[in-house]
Amino acid sequence: MRRQRLEPMLRARIEAHFNRMWYERQRPPLPYRLMAASFRALAQHRFQRPRLKPPAPVIVVGNLTVGGGGKTPLVIALARYLTATGRRVAVISRGYGGREGNSPLRVTDPADPARFGDEPVLIAESTGVPVWICRRRAEALAAAMEAGADVVLSDDGLQHAALARSFEICLIDGQRGLGNGWLLPAGPLRQPVERLQEVDLVLVKGAGDPVDGAVRVDLKPERLAALDGSFRLEPEALQGQTVTALCGIANPQGFIQTLTDLGMLVRPRIFPDHHPFSASDLADLQGPVVVTAKDAVKLRRMGGDQTIHVLEVGMPLPDQVRTAIERHLTEWNISHE
Repeated sequence: MRRQRLEPMLRARIEAHFNRMWYERQRPPLPYRLMAASFRALAQHRFQRPRLKPPAPVIVVGNLTVGGGGKTPLVIALARYLTATGRRVAVISRGYGGREGNSPLRVTDPADPARFGDEPVLIAESTGVPVWICRRRAEALAAAMEAGADVVLSDDGLQHAALARSFEICLIDGQRGLGNGWLLPAGPLRQPVERLQEVDLVLVKGAGDPVDGAVRVDLKPERLAALDGSFRLEPEALQGQTVTALCGIANPQGFIQTLTDLGMLVRPRIFPDHHPFSASDLADLQGPVVVTAKDAVKLRRMGGDQTIHVLEVGMPLPDQVRTAIERHLTEWNISHE
């Protein structure tokens, strides 16, 4: 039991260490710079856009940095939009955090995040479209298309060299940007900044414009919902109250800032990204507790609780994004007629 408690604490400290170095220091220590040089030498084959061509439109939503940045809300928004326009949409994902994924598997209902991963379950529940997971995304793509999809969205996968794609979207967190600009592990970059020149669309989430020509998108708080689904409130319903922000996501500071902007007084309770919550994690929490939708898919399986509120957010698609997607799909259809 003590080991189970120490492991998330250690992971959280490691994540905090790297986040400080990546986003608060311009020049990382020499050992990390040397490791970054080795990473550049060993991973150079993954620094260019793959040239494999898919048999149908495949839109990859990714980023250059490690960790979150709003990819999953963007995938959800795109899936809803494309479904509303009459396309047969599927989503593919690595299924990070789940125990499945060695072979293609569709997320089933009811979905277990411990089996499929928290993000695939959230996407499936939020959109109703088929979601396929596999560590080899090319196999997930093949399964999705065999099942009838005519447009496939990849949740992450910008660096997945074996995945054919027709359109790439790179999403950047405007608040954190590209960090110190160094490659892993000295910085948060999985690919050099020059990779942005090869993507089809660059989006910046929130304030900030680290890339010329990027389109701004925003996460919009939509409502506070009870974990057990018994009620829904306006997002400002807890304004002026002290709340416990319970989260296991890559950028907890972004979640905390959102709650602060909604007028809440925040008491953070932070776990590592993709943390598998247990009953002991919820012990002695002072309510009301507010969690992300991503964490809610795991907490909900532990039993509903009216003292736990889920902050539901959306990402409205700007006209430039919808226009770029429609242009791509039109050009694809013309070129394949």
